[in-house]
Amino acid sequence: MSIFSKKYKVDYCGEKFAYRNAKDEYRAGEKVELYFWMIATDTDYSFSLDGAELSRDYDTKKGFILSFTMPDHDVKLHCFSRNTMLADIPAEE
Repeated sequence: MSIFSKKYKVDYCGEKFAYRNAKDEYRAGEKVELYFWMIATDTDYSFSLDGAELSRDYDTKKGFILSFTMPDHDVKLHCFSRNTMLADIPAEE
């Protein structure tokens, strides 16, 4: 059996609804392309896959375009957002 026939899960950290074209599983080696459409103004977004920064493109109709090749293990996709209209308050020491 080839590793390319086995499917692995994507954990969207409870935010699968925010991604168009999102499936629960992909085959190892499969090209995954997702569209993050829940974009707020004055907010910066970044994405990580298994803790490593994931590069992205942007389309005015689709939102952020995230693409990666599915590895041969389950993965965790995380979206980080920061409202740029709020001041950064330093942590108390």
